Amino acid sequence: MHVVHGPVGNDMKKGELGQARYARQALLKEIGDAGQAMIGNSVAVVTGLGALGTHVADTLARAGVGTLRLVDRDLVELSNLQRQCLFEEEDVALSLPKAEAGVRRLRRINSDIRYESIVDDINPGNVERIVSGATVVVDGLDNFYTRMLINEACVKHGIPLVYGACLATYGSGATVIPGVSACLHCLFPEIELEAGPPVTCETAGVLGPVAALVAAWEASEALKVMSGGKDRVSPHLVHVDLWRNEITLLPAARVAGCRVCVDRKFELLGQGARLKTASLCGRNAVQIVPPPAFNLDFDLLCTALGRVVHLERNPYLVRFRTGDRDVAVFRDGRAIVFGTSDANEALSLYGKYVGN
Repeated sequence: MHVVHGPVGNDMKKGELGQARYARQALLKEIGDAGQAMIGNSVAVVTGLGALGTHVADTLARAGVGTLRLVDRDLVELSNLQRQCLFEEEDVALSLPKAEAGVRRLRRINSDIRYESIVDDINPGNVERIVSGATVVVDGLDNFYTRMLINEACVKHGIPLVYGACLATYGSGATVIPGVSACLHCLFPEIELEAGPPVTCETAGVLGPVAALVAAWEASEALKVMSGGKDRVSPHLVHVDLWRNEITLLPAARVAGCRVCVDRKFELLGQGARLKTASLCGRNAVQIVPPPAFNLDFDLLCTALGRVVHLERNPYLVRFRTGDRDVAVFRDGRAIVFGTSDANEALSLYGKYVGN
């Protein structure tokens, strides 16, 4: 689902209001009026709207990025509110997708920029479209498979990528300038893509301020790129432990034989088809993504389901409970089954209530 939200307001006064809104930022010698104009003509893509992505999106909206594209597959839940700054209790009550709830919030902060919301799973079939036209892509993701997929797309199309991650009290970040710096495959060549991490925020927790700190670093790197300062981004893999007050800079050298950024072999992009099921990182939930040819009549589905289960419906999805499982079905046929990590059980429920 890709929804565009254009700017609103008085066009006659837009220039004056813009100058006043961003005056303190444009005063910085590192940015200036020229850099602010470049930011205003840029497209920033934030992939994943968890703790990192929401803070990054908030900062970039306030900074006046021309187009802000928000991408997330999930909907807002109560446990998100501890650290994900764009969401409110009402978003939970309405079962809003994170991308839509994020845009609603940001438009109240800055209605003068263009927003694009994409409520979808990032996969080999859509990732290049998602990053198309981007000045910079910022990582707010929760798994390395999707990070590496985004890395391949950004390297292929020459788009700078800002990586960030956090867990417990620590976090890390790095900036990829294709053709110049190390890419994520250079930094993490041996990472297991199919398995989830051994610990997640669900099991280890996450300190809200560490997410805000890493996100602030990511937003700063993105603003450097958008204002013409690519040469000023960090050449290091940055690691911080906020509870121990430790900051470590690790070498991030480009690997001579890197499959992705040197040999330009994009194996993940070449997979083409969507993943059928995926356990959500740190969540007792399974996402199901139908093949591209799947054609769902959403209104007919809601009518049929309404005869057998109690529904909660909004313009983006329908949600219902069966036994001790909650199921959310999006308009494109994608679904999330909550309360299980068993892919076979999730597929069985999907087949029973949505279709095979």
